[in-house]
Amino acid sequence: MEQDKSRLLMFRLRQETEPLHKKIQELPFFTALTCGTLPLASYVNQIRAFAAAFGTLEHETRSGAEPSVRAVLDAGESRFTHLLRDIACFGYKMIPEIISVKRHADAMAARIRLLSIEDPVSLLGYIYVLQGTVLGNRVHLPDIKRTFNVDASNGAAFYEGYGNRLSDYWNTFVNLMNSFTADRAVAGRILAAAHEAFGFLQDIHACLFPLPAADGMTFTSTSLNPEAGNHAVPADEREIAAAITSGKLCREEFPYFDERYGERGKRFTDSDAAWLTTLTALMPPFIISQVVWLSGVLASRGMPRITMERQLVYLHKELGKTVPEKQNEYDKLLGAVSWLEKERLRHIGSEVFNSLCQAFIAKTDNELGGRMKNTASLIVSAVCDEKSGIEMAVPGLEAWLTDAERFNAAWCSAVRETIAQARSVAV
Repeated sequence: MEQDKSRLLMFRLRQETEPLHKKIQELPFFTALTCGTLPLASYVNQIRAFAAAFGTLEHETRSGAEPSVRAVLDAGESRFTHLLRDIACFGYKMIPEIISVKRHADAMAARIRLLSIEDPVSLLGYIYVLQGTVLGNRVHLPDIKRTFNVDASNGAAFYEGYGNRLSDYWNTFVNLMNSFTADRAVAGRILAAAHEAFGFLQDIHACLFPLPAADGMTFTSTSLNPEAGNHAVPADEREIAAAITSGKLCREEFPYFDERYGERGKRFTDSDAAWLTTLTALMPPFIISQVVWLSGVLASRGMPRITMERQLVYLHKELGKTVPEKQNEYDKLLGAVSWLEKERLRHIGSEVFNSLCQAFIAKTDNELGGRMKNTASLIVSAVCDEKSGIEMAVPGLEAWLTDAERFNAAWCSAVRETIAQARSVAV
């Protein structure tokens, strides 16, 4: 019986990685957590690092890995989703990233991406290590709650994990993992990957506490949005706060944003607005070219360029109000606003544009009682974008706005009619 047990993958993984797990638990991070002295910045940077790992792992396995590997990861609710919920709870605190932690987390994510191409089955080693956190996290959940005054719905979803479903989940996970025991060579590669994963986690947690000096921390795009690429964001916390406020105001002007894209859309609005702020260091022609590029990409995905036009208006206002000494730099954003407005009105003049919008509002009971306010301007603007050469501008918006399960027949008819009328007058 013992001989058979020793051939099981989970038995081998536990036996061979137990010293590595113990070594991580002995790091100052966990000592401080247990004592209730861990800084919030250490905790937030930990969940950001895990978000980079889980986000990459879930994306890679679900987009290209063999079905058996996907089945193991899909045994429970997305851990990346748990992490995103937690990160959103701390966004307003403007906590910078620890540079060394991000470097190790990015390296771990890069290794996961490489293995997903070269040896997908070996990702089971990373899955074992990362999903195994549901057990360790339950031990430290009381420490997290006590130290940071959080709970599962307010910053501790990752540590809460599967809650009272943990036992059922773990039994399913163990059985799925143990199905990979026939080939000793495969098991060896999985074990090697698990050792790698523990190595990355040790490096990450060693950098989380004690906190580094101020020059060892900075703001990055992923500190605002774990799914954003590694693009620039301002170093000034005030500018980031202004960018986030401008994004909120833009989403409030167009409820369509939150209705369609939800929390994920909010995160991308934050990171995009922060990136747009960095453009103020460029000369106006370069600002315009970058805005034209991004607004074109977004228009193809269902976000007409008028939303970028309005986002820049709000961004200019909030930046000037927050950091008035840099008003001259921020004024350069107005060149891009002017370009977008002129390009839109070049195809449909302001009088006709407004007339089409008013007709739509009248047909849709004031845009569903204001719940979908300013949708009319999105529709007409999408036609202007289409006329400018963005082929998917209208289809990217129309399909969602005419979904019969989401909107009534009168609304859907008004959307199609307004598109047809706008196309008939666009030049």
